[in-house]
Amino acid sequence: MNITRFSTLLAIVVLAALSRFLPHPFNFTPIAAIALFGGAYFTKRWQALFLPMAAMFLSDVILEITTGFGFHSGMPMVYGAFALVSVIGMIAIKKVSPVEVVGASLASSLIFFLITNCAYLYPVPEINDPTMISYPHSIEGLMASYTAGLPFLKNQILGDLFFSTVLFGGFAFLQRRFDALKMA
Repeated sequence: MNITRFSTLLAIVVLAALSRFLPHPFNFTPIAAIALFGGAYFTKRWQALFLPMAAMFLSDVILEITTGFGFHSGMPMVYGAFALVSVIGMIAIKKVSPVEVVGASLASSLIFFLITNCAYLYPVPEINDPTMISYPHSIEGLMASYTAGLPFLKNQILGDLFFSTVLFGGFAFLQRRFDALKMA
């Protein structure tokens, strides 16, 4: 990968992660789109997993410092889902097209929702974490968690589709304008 292409992809990922600081509805974020985009475009698997994860972690650190809400006990689930979405980008988006991006984005939204709302698997925090709602560790608790998360799923799907369009569409636009960004 040439340095211009790599730098541009990295800048897009970092800028998208920084957009988390703009006012937005709950769950209308670039998180899944960043993971998909990184998975689809970074040619080395470690880059496709690590670079989007690092950008998200950096934005979480800044959120923690500025708001106190960057870190929480559900982070292993969130980061695990994020890594899985990167893998979806690597596997499902072989040739970037609107159909592949929309399909992968919708699949990612659902997978992220199912994993991050899976309270049954969340460990009970040793210290009370006011940022996490606690559900009983039972099928009823799992269903209550999914039910409570449904209103946020709409924003997640809309956000994932919006940011996927911006990231993939923006890079496609840049590729048409600058030959250095095209694959060699």
